[in-house]
Amino acid sequence: MKWFARQPILPALACGALLCAGSSAPSLLARQAPVAVIAAPSSAAPTAGDEGERWLKATLTALDEPTEVRMPFADDLVELDAGHVAVAYAFHGLSGQPLEIQLRRDSSSSGAIYVEVFRVRDVLGEPLHERLTGLRPSASSIKTRLPSDGVYHVLVQAGATGAGHYGLTLELGASLPFPVVGAEAGAIRGLFGASRDAGRRRHEGVDIFVQRLTPVLAVAAGTAMPRHDELGGNTVWLNTPGTSYYYAHLDRIAVKDQQRVKVGDVLGYVGNTGNADGVPSHLHFGVYRWGRKPVDPLPLLVGKRFEKGQGTANAGS
Repeated sequence: MKWFARQPILPALACGALLCAGSSAPSLLARQAPVAVIAAPSSAAPTAGDEGERWLKATLTALDEPTEVRMPFADDLVELDAGHVAVAYAFHGLSGQPLEIQLRRDSSSSGAIYVEVFRVRDVLGEPLHERLTGLRPSASSIKTRLPSDGVYHVLVQAGATGAGHYGLTLELGASLPFPVVGAEAGAIRGLFGASRDAGRRRHEGVDIFVQRLTPVLAVAAGTAMPRHDELGGNTVWLNTPGTSYYYAHLDRIAVKDQQRVKVGDVLGYVGNTGNADGVPSHLHFGVYRWGRKPVDPLPLLVGKRFEKGQGTANAGS
């Protein structure tokens, strides 16, 4: 991957102090002096120095001052014109989550509308924008998998001469298969962060209530570590590079210590061992990033999506 001190994101500018480069996609946008620019379709590129500087300034301003949104998010009838050529949306995503973008162009729009996805990186205390992917001008949707936990920006931008309205929908899909055979999101009733033991601790996972002896499955390829303790009862830790998945309250364990497993392998069977004695059978499922706090498994298992028929204007704001 090439790294530049500063690169605009979509249409490029070949004027003044900006230097036109020939690579196929920009990689990183910083806030210091311009050094390199990526070539873009001529229909989008500013043609005059002052006009180009205004366009570039608007682009950087949009990324520096994004609109923070909650996922899923939808916005409609947003106007782009010569005085408002770029809008950026900021959200927090988790590693492996599929980001799905739908763009609706108004029939009266002139010129192309561009959409690009950036991961915000902290480099020596300075926020830099690493370009991940972009929506082709003729396309209406794109799907990409987020590479890490963190903040992401979606930039929507008109060309120098374009104008019109657009609608945008942003959704995050599930990044993990469901860990219990035959169960769905409705079986999750014990949520992450809930108080436990009279407030002495917090629930570090989700509880999936299903019939006793329902098989539980590996959500990733890794190494199984079966254990037993008073809190979790019969448990399995599934270790993968950088992340461990925790299965607790199992009636029986189906793997041996240090056994290699693949996605979908049976690790054990739902029960109510440990401190779940007397509670309806369920799987406690936790996600732990190495060296960090536990992660809420819910968005990894069900995503953050609109139900069918939803996705209207500002639904996630």
